[in-house]
Parts: sequence; structure tokens; C-alpha cells
Amino acid sequence: MANIPHTVPLSLAHLSELDVPPLQLVELAARAGFAAVGLRTSPASPGGIVYPLRTDAEQAEMRKCLADNGMKIAEVEMVPLTAALNAADYKPMMEAGAAIGATRLTVGGGDTEDFTIVADKLAAMAEQARPYGIAIDLEFMPFRPVKTLSDAIDVLKRANHPNAHILIDVLHVFRSKSDIALLRSIDPKLLGPVQLCDGPAKAPDDLVAEARTRRLLPGAGELDLKSVLDTLPDGLAYGVEVPLASQRPDLDAGQRLAELVKSTRAYLKRRNA
Repeated sequence: MANIPHTVPLSLAHLSELDVPPLQLVELAARAGFAAVGLRTSPASPGGIVYPLRTDAEQAEMRKCLADNGMKIAEVEMVPLTAALNAADYKPMMEAGAAIGATRLTVGGGDTEDFTIVADKLAAMAEQARPYGIAIDLEFMPFRPVKTLSDAIDVLKRANHPNAHILIDVLHVFRSKSDIALLRSIDPKLLGPVQLCDGPAKAPDDLVAEARTRRLLPGAGELDLKSVLDTLPDGLAYGVEVPLASQRPDLDAGQRLAELVKSTRAYLKRRNA
């Protein structure tokens, strides 16, 4: 069983409050008890919400905000690994991420199921990011071409790059029907952060809608989160990704973030009991 104290530092995925701009997100997350935030600095899909933070002034303001609030940037996201992707096009994103202290960048499947192509793009992104001190994390999702944990392992093996890793989102583990036992066979060095949430045992018809708006607080659903966490090695970073705005419109963003921290720590405390 992985040693995950209920006091473990938690990061906040930007999707949890994607309408909240970065500076405000940092301040609210700090008040709620998070130690770090992830930022959506590249759109997950065409036309999606994005906060590039490309100017020197924006980056300086962000560094000051982080310092004032005792916060860090956990990761920047999200880059779909499309067949046409040119890693050099993401140099500005990496430069901006490095300028505000990001050490990880999340990617996912794009528009091709040819894992040789996906692996080539992953390796290119990993190589491009290395000089910036940024690690690349591949997130598998059941509604993208890299659907399962097994798919992600396959792509990582083909990419064969020391700067490429796998992000574990517990919702995607269950919705993709991934083999949890595979986590035991992975070299811990290949694992990136873990994102926590919960959900009903029965998968809904629309997995995209669930992932983006209907996730549940850790411990509030029926997923066997313990089976995943018990399989993970010690020392991983943990984050929370639960967009509550549509479920709890009675709360403001700050109150929702406080609920994320409270519920996650309560779940981890119960798990460790």
C-alpha cells in the first residue's frame, strides 16, 4: 500500500475551476489549502479555454503571486499528440511554463491511433521540454486514441525517452477498464502525478461530459480508489481534479476549492485508518 498521508501536499487541476483565471486561481487555491496549481496554458481542444501567459509582465505577475501565496505550479497543459504536431511550435508554451516554475507538461492522445506516430510525437515533446527542466506526462483517456493504461505503456515503450512519463487519472483508470495490476509492473520512474476524484460504479453514456463536469469528490462515489492507490509506489505527487461548478452552483469558487481539499483529506484519512 502506497504511503499517502492525509496531509500530503495537493495540487489543483485547472479543470476544477477552468473559468477562474490563473492569478485568482492561485490565490483561491492557496486559501483552500492546496500547495500547487496546474494551469491550462494550451487548449485541450480547438476553441477551448486557455491562459497562455506569454508576456514577460504576465509571468512576472504570476511569479509574485505564487511567492506571495506560498504556491507552486504543478504542471501546464494540455497538448494533444496529433499526427501534424510539431514540437517546436510548443517552445513558447514551455518557455512560459519554465518562467513561472512549471516542471511538468501534460499531453494526451490526439487524432491518430497509430501509436508509432504518437510515440514519435511524445519523444519529440519530451526532448523539446528537457532543456527547460520540464517533464512530459502522457494522460490516457477512454475517449482519446491513447485510451488505457496499457496503451500509454505501449506508447511510452515506443517513445523510449527518459523525459516521458504516464499521468494516472483515477477516473480514466476505471472508465477505460484498465488493468490495475499493470501499475505494479511499471518502473516507478515512468510514473508522473496522480489525479484524484470519484464517480459512480456504472459508467455514464457520455464519458467526456463526466470527465469534464460530473466528477465526484474523492470518497463520495463508488469507485474502488483504494485498489489503485494501494498499487502505486511511494513518493508520487497527488492532485485533485473535480469540477464542481455545475454540481454546486450554491457555492462560490473559493468554497468549492475548500471542499475539494476537505473531502480529499477526509478520504485519505479514512483510507489510512
